Amino acid sequence: MTFTPALCRFHPAGRLMYTELFELGPEKIIDRESDFYKDTSNSCTEFLISGIHYMHFSFHESGMEKLVLKSNEPYISMLFSIKNRCLYHNQEKKAVFADIGSNQHALLYVSNQDMEIEWQYEEDAEVLVINLTIEHFRRFVTGDHPLFAFFESSEYGNTPAILGEKTLQITPRMFTLLYELSNCEYKGHYKKLFIKSKVIELLMLQFEQYEKVLENEEVVTYKDEHLEKMHKAREIIASNLAKPCSILDLAQQVGTNDCYLKKQFKQVFGTTVYGYLQQERMEKSRKLLLQGDKKISEVARLTGYKHASHFTTAFKKYFGYLPNQIRLMVMSLFTSPELAALSEIPLYL
Repeated sequence: MTFTPALCRFHPAGRLMYTELFELGPEKIIDRESDFYKDTSNSCTEFLISGIHYMHFSFHESGMEKLVLKSNEPYISMLFSIKNRCLYHNQEKKAVFADIGSNQHALLYVSNQDMEIEWQYEEDAEVLVINLTIEHFRRFVTGDHPLFAFFESSEYGNTPAILGEKTLQITPRMFTLLYELSNCEYKGHYKKLFIKSKVIELLMLQFEQYEKVLENEEVVTYKDEHLEKMHKAREIIASNLAKPCSILDLAQQVGTNDCYLKKQFKQVFGTTVYGYLQQERMEKSRKLLLQGDKKISEVARLTGYKHASHFTTAFKKYFGYLPNQIRLMVMSLFTSPELAALSEIPLYL
């Protein structure tokens, strides 16, 4: 397979385009000095393996740079800013959604929308970026972690966001790991193992730090009017499974803002907006399939899935068995009465 450069620059404006992060095979390794800063004193080194794209930007003179980022698919970005200020602009809303200062780090959800990045760097500044595919990130984030609600909300709305809605200071241990990454002397497969282990450790430290900060935040006491808004939001979601509205639209319909809605919905119902939507979609799809008069593709459409394959994957993940297995069970109801309980409770195979 032929790969286009992971970092491409088009003039007159700088432009970053990610492609290889989503195309790289499991055995492929790319290790190179990028030509992104060709003919300048700045530099960028890259290392790509399946699911992970590591970049180390070095700036030898103070300055400012603006880039437009375009990605084929959404992904998670672990960003570490050293002697640099990184501003990330949501192009649709014309607003800054992330402001990472000097010696700070953040976890960003980057959607497949155009996004402007502004870097204001000092002399000898560095930016270390570790991009993870959504699939790779999901291997490590757990549903009970405070960041998971932010992640699912961003994924639901396909909205660029800073997970946890804040930046944190880079710790001494993080600095050590970043130094080890940027000065790795291993090659090939050994470098692949080294990079993967250090990335996992860095991600663990970020998770740990965010968990301590977010769990120490003051718990809000809700008034009846706030509870009414959350219940209204839930009703709107349940009534629009085929064409769900965005988080922003949902918040406006119940008379609040998107940040408040995301946080309070989880507090009231114990799940995220996206999590509740998935739950309702799955339960409705199971009932429709049990009726036995609709094709799987039609059930997928009625529950908001454009592609039947995506619906099948989600259904299998939620219930533990494939949608077409329900059909076989329904056909057996007349000969196996004990299977009638399927219409009342979920069955895990």
